[in-house]
Amino acid sequence: MKAILKAYLARKPELVYTNQGVAIWKTSVAVQGRRKEDEAVFVEVLALGGLAEALAEMDPPKGTYAHLEGRLQTETYEGKDGKKTRLTLVLDDFALLVRPKKAEGAEGTPSEDLF
Repeated sequence: MKAILKAYLARKPELVYTNQGVAIWKTSVAVQGRRKEDEAVFVEVLALGGLAEALAEMDPPKGTYAHLEGRLQTETYEGKDGKKTRLTLVLDDFALLVRPKKAEGAEGTPSEDLF
């Protein structure tokens, strides 16, 4: 299933390699609803091969606002509290975004609300 997200990186990305030498770039993002009271949804993010290595060179920090496109996958696993489901986005495209600054006297930025 194709998905397009605009979200904040929730942790510092890392680059790892499989035994076969395939690069995997891993992080997670926090997707916030439009209203302040909406709960953030966390999604695991993976990029493979050349895209993974290019993103590792870019080295975006935690809290970076980004446009992400890719394929959504779900995985069910057994956790301490029973069955859990993990949502993962396998990237096809990634772009850094700049949030407009709020007017003076406005409340904190969305990134301050999330982290």
